[in-house]
Amino acid sequence: MKYQVLVSFNNNLIHDETYDNLQTMAEKLGMKYQTCADISSGRVIPKYISREFPFQPQIKIVKIKQKLISST
Repeated sequence: MKYQVLVSFNNNLIHDETYDNLQTMAEKLGMKYQTCADISSGRVIPKYISREFPFQPQIKIVKIKQKLISST
């Protein structure tokens, strides 16, 4: 399964990438694997990533189903 990651800040899209797995995504974004897994499953809606920063990006992770990948 692949994952599309959309990161926006102040209503500006700053990151739009597709990753093969959550581990690669976590490494590239500098996040913990579990945080990416929680966001992608909908268990956590990220309001902040770190308490150290007063301004936080909005992160949306969309699962891309294999059927959609095969048809393109």
